[in-house]
Amino acid sequence: NVYNWLSHTVMPDHYVPFDVVEIRFKGSRKEFFRNSQGLELYTGDTVVLESEMGYDVGQVSIAGELVRLQLKKKGIKENSESIKHIVRKATEKDYEKYLEAKSREVKELERARTIALMMKLEMKLSDIEIKGDNKKVIFFSGGESHEKFVSIFDIEFLEKAFSENFIDSNVTIY
Repeated sequence: NVYNWLSHTVMPDHYVPFDVVEIRFKGSRKEFFRNSQGLELYTGDTVVLESEMGYDVGQVSIAGELVRLQLKKKGIKENSESIKHIVRKATEKDYEKYLEAKSREVKELERARTIALMMKLEMKLSDIEIKGDNKKVIFFSGGESHEKFVSIFDIEFLEKAFSENFIDSNVTIY
């Protein structure tokens, strides 16, 4: 975690806060998101985020001018089109759905490992992250070459994969 040593700095009148925020997900995974709606966000706030497929939920790690320095350190331009947007502050319902997804992760990781063994896949699943919308899952794994890679699957696809009929068919995991 980064200590925001600028958080208590008094800013000049007419100061417009920096509109990019660093968001923390499971473990140490962090990404930058644009606060285009001008939401008043503080470290620890839970937010709903734009995702490539659906939406996700994360917590504000850093907001304000320190994010500008983090972007520079990571080599990301402030006006980069790749920076996705914050949709809104999370509601209680969003947060409950997020907690429900997190509570399923250990069980789903165990099931995924079992399927990988049954299918004789040469991969070691090290972790799983179910997205905040409960519709996507990320598998963190390593293969024989020990290169780490991340595969994103649709939950509906996984439900089919978890059924006995589907396990016997030829499945390729990217």
